[in-house]
Amino acid sequence: MQGVILAAGRGRRMGHYTADVPKAFLEFDGRTLYDRQRELLQRYVDGTSVVLGYRHDVVLDRYEPEDPIVFPEWERYENAASLLLVLKRIDDDLLILNGDVLVDELEIGRLTEQFAALDGRYNLVGCLPGMQDTETAIRWDESGFVTAYGLIEGHQHAGLGIVSRAHRTAAIRVLRERLDDWYPCVYPRTPSSPLLIPSERHIEVNRPSDLERARAWLASERIRCP
Repeated sequence: MQGVILAAGRGRRMGHYTADVPKAFLEFDGRTLYDRQRELLQRYVDGTSVVLGYRHDVVLDRYEPEDPIVFPEWERYENAASLLLVLKRIDDDLLILNGDVLVDELEIGRLTEQFAALDGRYNLVGCLPGMQDTETAIRWDESGFVTAYGLIEGHQHAGLGIVSRAHRTAAIRVLRERLDDWYPCVYPRTPSSPLLIPSERHIEVNRPSDLERARAWLASERIRCP
């Protein structure tokens, strides 16, 4: 399995914090989000690629990321195009992590174990418990297959998941038709199942105030995260 970190966007809600580098390369407590994410995935993947766009020149010069994939048209398209770029390049199962998300390492383990138990027949998408309709949400049917995504009543997309190599061709076709969409659009259009991630084991850095939340979260003795 190959790890993928989607980090092409700027993260405008972070204000001046992302004037020089994209959100995934913000440093706090001496380390970048990207560095923590790469270490988080290390036990579960053969390698980790990162999609870069905004200020990629600075990132490449300053941080020398592992296997960078530069997406020059990051401002023109949404992150569906970022994932398409990766799928066209890498013929493998992909463990995808948004560039602003951290989770407890135990949840990465659960995700990969569930994927293995399903013999790679289905994609898996992480979701947070609790119905909502203000963030990107995933909904599924009684059989456990994802049926819808978007600003709908459903469980919030947790910013991580696995796209199976078995559905690579179909996923490429879906994303080619939806370059202006967010990449979770692939889940209801290819065989996918959800995995609920406890909200206390997940954090997303969207705004400056989230940096303090992330520090407290990482310092918690209940959390296993690099």
